Amino acid sequence: VHTEVSEAGGPSIPIDYRLYLKGGVWKVYDIIIDGVSLVANYRSSFAAEIRRKGVDGLIETLRARNADGSA
Repeated sequence: VHTEVSEAGGPSIPIDYRLYLKGGVWKVYDIIIDGVSLVANYRSSFAAEIRRKGVDGLIETLRARNADGSA
């Protein structure tokens, strides 16, 4: 689903939502803001963290972020 967000005096920002239908309900699985995919961004961040600290390190980092509310 393609949308654009406009701000007074600024350029519009394209936002695309990728969805799938599950059990009669539409679910969002990716958001692309100005050409940047949230899924691809997280995938590359997770891959870098796995290279640095391994899978256990990634899990611990995510656990710590969830505990303190940061994203």
